[in-house]
Amino acid sequence: MTSTKEFNRFKIISIINLSMAALLSILELSFHADISLLAFPISGCFTAATVYLVFYLIILKTDGSHIYAAIKFTEYLPYVHLITFILRRAGKTGTAFWYDVVTVVLWFIIWVLSYFSPKCLYADKNKEVIKGWAIPPKKKKLHGIEKIIFEIADWVDAAVWAVFTVLIFQIFLVQLYSIPSESMVPTFLIKDHVFVSKIDCGPKFPLTDVGLPDFRKYKRGDTIVIRNPHYSHDRKEEVKTVTSQLVNMLTLMTVNLNKDADGELKADPLVKRIAGEPGEQLVMQDGKLYRRTIQSDEWKLVDYDNKFATWDLSSVDASIREKIQYYPFSSVSPIWRDRKQTVRANTKEVVKSASENYQKMLDFEEERRNYDLNLAAFQAKEIVRKFKKLAFTGNLIDGFEQPSLFEYNLFKNVQQISTDLLSKKGGVEWFSSFMTSWIYSKDNARDYYSEANYRLNVMIKITFGKLVVRYSELFLNSSASVSWQSDSELYQLYEKADILNWYIQQLLDERNMPVFPANDSDGNPQYIPDNCYFMIGDNRFNSLDLRHRYEKIEEALTKDDPQSVSYYSMMEPQFINKKYIIGKPIFRFWPLNRFGKV
Repeated sequence: MTSTKEFNRFKIISIINLSMAALLSILELSFHADISLLAFPISGCFTAATVYLVFYLIILKTDGSHIYAAIKFTEYLPYVHLITFILRRAGKTGTAFWYDVVTVVLWFIIWVLSYFSPKCLYADKNKEVIKGWAIPPKKKKLHGIEKIIFEIADWVDAAVWAVFTVLIFQIFLVQLYSIPSESMVPTFLIKDHVFVSKIDCGPKFPLTDVGLPDFRKYKRGDTIVIRNPHYSHDRKEEVKTVTSQLVNMLTLMTVNLNKDADGELKADPLVKRIAGEPGEQLVMQDGKLYRRTIQSDEWKLVDYDNKFATWDLSSVDASIREKIQYYPFSSVSPIWRDRKQTVRANTKEVVKSASENYQKMLDFEEERRNYDLNLAAFQAKEIVRKFKKLAFTGNLIDGFEQPSLFEYNLFKNVQQISTDLLSKKGGVEWFSSFMTSWIYSKDNARDYYSEANYRLNVMIKITFGKLVVRYSELFLNSSASVSWQSDSELYQLYEKADILNWYIQQLLDERNMPVFPANDSDGNPQYIPDNCYFMIGDNRFNSLDLRHRYEKIEEALTKDDPQSVSYYSMMEPQFINKKYIIGKPIFRFWPLNRFGKV
């Protein structure tokens, strides 16, 4: 038997490749009773079959009768090991970082060698490699059923190659992404399909922190795709995510398996825009973003954010506006969070209503900014004085309980609260304390957000106090309750209460954001750490982003009032490490009328 230079080169490459594959198979061994148990049998059996075909038959026996099977097994070797790599880490118990590094290095070697090794075996392209073989490879003419089987196998092979190619592209190069919401209007609309570049954003091997280095430098204004930090990223969920992404890509984005426990599609990943960079502390008030840094503790307006922030959808270009489905300010369409009740909102009536309500919000914010706290302090004391004159001084009954300080409940139950305050022991004392508890802190220094919420708290108290006094007057005058509905003073006060409730319950957490990161216990500013960013959607009233949590929690409007009014808040700003950045949208390929670079 003659050994050619080309064959010797093939033997060296193949032996190294098979040795790496055998070692990697051993490293995929698991002793945990979960899906990770499948990794070793699959990788071990496939590697053993490849060793038999390549090392035993071709290298030792120089038997070329199964050369094409050897070629295919060698080509599939890295992809089978990639699957078993994922399976090994899909169990309840993970693997150490150093362990992942070793296996990734081994896999990369196998991937490279499996690309070059089969090239030497194509006899029709490299006749030197088979010189002197005991059994040279022969092409067999196929007929009948054999030909059909071969054609089917060829199609299966092509399909498998397509799947693995998509998998590699999806992990390391480019991911297809369908825009799930209108959080980025007008940049993106629902069902816009985009290519997301991953290669320069540090793509990672599935279920590990091992991957390519992150070459991209991020800055404010960059549109990026991130993993949703509100969802669990444990191994079980990550396996579901990887599987759903692959299926979604293979089906040209027609099938999405990325669902939560309730069967609803996950808002994961998210496409958002960077609004805060490392070394910054942020605050948002009345739709304006401010920042300060360790170099300067002065709050400065972030003008660049206004370039992207969309607050009034009626100002959006008509060609985009007609495709918008949700108008938060429209009286026709309910508030956006209740998505199941919203309707397509592209009519003139909806746009007009939204524009009018938006202006109403601006007027209210202007009123709050100009609200005179000194005058309010005088009003609060006057309200208490009037109520004390109206309150019973005779036989009072026991059983007064402090009412809920939840803003909505205060206004909803004000009539009953007024009755209790008049007729029960301790009512006058509580009312007096509640109405004036904020006065002692009215001159305290506060940031933009805290000052605004402090004023909202006072505005609610003054309106509530006036309602209590008016109901008390009507009650003591023995007026028929039916006539109260036409009382002009009550009507005006309830109009004010409606605006306050509307703003606080529906707009406050969308329009504003507290100082973030929050100061420490000593009041010292804290800043976004290195390699971390704060992201937000362009369509600020229709974006669940890093400003919010997914559930509402009752919180006090201000810490400066021991008897502060409360509301249901979703506010919980957070930053995210760049390791959770998936990539950057670079190109929109659907719909065709919006085709082009992002």
